[in-house]
Amino acid sequence: FSSMRTIIDVGGGRGALALGILAAHPQLRGIVFDQPAVAAGAREAIAAAGLSERCEAVGGDFFEAVPDGGDAYLVKFILHDWDDERSVAILRTCRRAIPHGGRLLVVELVIGHGNEPSFARTQDMNMLINLGGQERTEAEYRALFEASGFALTRTIPVFGDMRIIEGVPAAG
Repeated sequence: FSSMRTIIDVGGGRGALALGILAAHPQLRGIVFDQPAVAAGAREAIAAAGLSERCEAVGGDFFEAVPDGGDAYLVKFILHDWDDERSVAILRTCRRAIPHGGRLLVVELVIGHGNEPSFARTQDMNMLINLGGQERTEAEYRALFEASGFALTRTIPVFGDMRIIEGVPAAG
């Protein structure tokens, strides 16, 4: 994050991810974007963290639009709530907002190769049954990125099956 100025946490809830990043990177500014009622709670968390000068909470609908101009768009544990069509819709709103040179950082569980049992596979069933969503493989994330105007640049292991799936605006 050292070369970035602004991060936008899409579906950021009360802002825990954004606030943690801002605390570690004092040059950054942030926007926590979520539904209006959720954004109200994020404002309280931002104030309690003493970061009101560098972070704001914005309410809206990520199927319609997200704030423009972030250097990084963070989408953590959001896409697994939705089927492919709705996930592409979310990513397309990010694509419309992201500037040239910006980065998309999706944090999700990623299903590995083969059929061995894993937490991601168990969660895949939970997401399908409870929300109609799903966990995905790296290839499935690549397809979502391509369908929404992003190129998947790398997948970074975090812990267990959790990955940061990084993308940039696709050329053309």
